Amino acid sequence: MRTLHKTLIAAALAAVLTVPLVDLDAGASAPPPEAPPAIVSVAAAVSTELAPRHWAPGSVISRQDAHVASEQDGRVIKVAEVGQNVRAGDPIAVLDDTTLRLQEREGEANLSRIQAQLDMATRQEQRYAQLAQQQNIARSQYEQQQADRDILVQERARAQALLAQTRHQRKQMLVRAPFDGVVAEREVELGEFVSSGDPVARVVDTAEQEVRVRAPVDLARHLAVGTPVQVRLGDSERAHAVSALVPVGDEASRQLELRIKMDASEFPVGTAVEVGMPSAATRAVVAVPRDAVILRREGDFVLRVGADSKAERLSVKTGAEVGDLVEISGNVKAGDRLIVRGGERVEAGQAVTLQDLSRAVSAR
Repeated sequence: MRTLHKTLIAAALAAVLTVPLVDLDAGASAPPPEAPPAIVSVAAAVSTELAPRHWAPGSVISRQDAHVASEQDGRVIKVAEVGQNVRAGDPIAVLDDTTLRLQEREGEANLSRIQAQLDMATRQEQRYAQLAQQQNIARSQYEQQQADRDILVQERARAQALLAQTRHQRKQMLVRAPFDGVVAEREVELGEFVSSGDPVARVVDTAEQEVRVRAPVDLARHLAVGTPVQVRLGDSERAHAVSALVPVGDEASRQLELRIKMDASEFPVGTAVEVGMPSAATRAVVAVPRDAVILRREGDFVLRVGADSKAERLSVKTGAEVGDLVEISGNVKAGDRLIVRGGERVEAGQAVTLQDLSRAVSAR
């Protein structure tokens, strides 16, 4: 009886253990479910002409930036405020002109005195001329009167010059802006005494801007006035043309200077930028949008969408960059559709669904 009982228990256990083994074998033999199509955006590879670029730091400067100095000595009684907009000829500092004003009055009085003496000498000369003609006086007396009149004429000219000089100095007591701009810095304060040549304020023309950058002399053969370059600040990059080139390299740094004219609305004066300049001759290449290149530790690649709407992974090497395009070398040709959005989780061979890129942008 005990033997029968043990036999029944063993059979039951065997039946229980057999069921999951059969289920596990069935699950292992079933194929994995196919991944659903990924929604992606694509852009075409293009054939274009690019040149390798050398990037160098530059600064946005004003074409007119002056520390305006005083031409006279004097005490400051008025000075423009920092940030004040001025026009060419507007006073940015006023000096006390009391001494010159009194000197001008003295010069006017001296000129009037000499003019009165000259008028008297002129009338006397006319009388002497008549007497000399009638031989009532010696000829030498008449000539002496002419000499006296001529001396007074020269004294009047000297007095007029001194008076004009005083008036000019009075005008210079107003330190005027040499061009339109903004007062960027006050270098004197009210009540201070300044001497001739001392700066009183810094005026910067914010409407005329340019980028100043230095480049290795080796790039001189690829640079000229009008050569297109890229000016970059953060993620913003714009194309500009070289407006001036100084083809003289510094002996210490072996670099030459370039100027790139900018619009006043682009960057404030003093902004640090990067300038991309051509470092080699232009060549024909295959270029793709920068977003199409996926960077991985094991190597860069792109995902091409084939005619069967499936993704294909292609290894590439990147080269020069211009704007949003980057040069690539690999099994990619112009016209290939490359995934530029949504490809981070797409596997090779996975089906994809193309999304209208314009709708995607508007939806964001």
